[in-house]
Amino acid sequence: MNRRHAPAVARAQTLLENVRRTPMRTGGRLAERRRLLKAHIESAIEAHGVPDRLAARIAFQLVLKCSPSQLGDERVWSALGSLVRQDVERLQQGLRLTDRLIRVGLPKLSADDMERLFNEMQRVDAKYGRTLAEAALDGADPREMARRYARAFTESVSRLVAKNPRIARTLAGAAFRSRHPLPNALEYLSRFDALVHEFHGDVGFARTVARAAFIAPDPVRAARQFVHDYHAVVRQLTTRGLEPTIARTLAGIASLGAEPLTTACTLVEKFRDIEDVVKRSHPHVARSVALAACRATDPMGTARLYVANYDRIVNVIGKIDPQRARRVANQAFRSDNPIAWARRFHREVKSANG
Repeated sequence: MNRRHAPAVARAQTLLENVRRTPMRTGGRLAERRRLLKAHIESAIEAHGVPDRLAARIAFQLVLKCSPSQLGDERVWSALGSLVRQDVERLQQGLRLTDRLIRVGLPKLSADDMERLFNEMQRVDAKYGRTLAEAALDGADPREMARRYARAFTESVSRLVAKNPRIARTLAGAAFRSRHPLPNALEYLSRFDALVHEFHGDVGFARTVARAAFIAPDPVRAARQFVHDYHAVVRQLTTRGLEPTIARTLAGIASLGAEPLTTACTLVEKFRDIEDVVKRSHPHVARSVALAACRATDPMGTARLYVANYDRIVNVIGKIDPQRARRVANQAFRSDNPIAWARRFHREVKSANG
């Protein structure tokens, strides 16, 4: 580090630490002197490649929380920009955070603090920890919010496990992804778990309902409507001779649309058309391909892609483990990166079987 710039960097670090030590503040119109000061600081930070909205948020907090004499001069503000830019790059590359989350989080926490927060939430739950951490960043005090979320998530899962352990974490995770404030999300969650018995063991559909319902204005009402539509569509499709397993899968897709029965009938036609074509060359996988492809914008084109993926996987995995190649292919053909996913699944299968 250039010794001439060291005092400016040290002061910039102190300013950021002081700003982050207390919860975010809001304010109305700034006095003219502070408004001009904010504009100068914002411009200096932005000059280092910091996104403009993030620069504006940090500059605003600085002029609200610090006196003009504490804020220093252009050298300090330039050092601020350099430090913030380093944090931005670190969060983009390490945690792979979106621009919005970086903009929300960096005025409150350093990159070190954000990494610690995400690691702590991952220890709370490996699958949903990132969801909890991202939600906590929106709070005025992310660390306190994360602690509240961790307690609430753990308690919610504990309650739900008694009713249906297979979807407990899915339901809790869906609640924390919702657009609702935490107290509302927890209230909806406690009422939502009363609907679990309605799913009759169809865990896949329960998860779909949870994810969709919790982004609705009234999650419980939305869930009840989904369940009602689902059962109605299953009855209609099985009455028309469709196999129950297929009927349930297609009903799970269709019940999320505006016209579930109409959508389901369209899906049945696409499913049968695809199955007939795929059976000619791949009868053992025709049903799986048809169920996966019938919901696509270009069902037949998607089916052809899936069959090609399937053949590639069988060819690659067959060279090292011919006995498991078809099983692996059946699991991985839908992936955007089928060979990578197939190799990963193959390792898991081998590990599970010793």
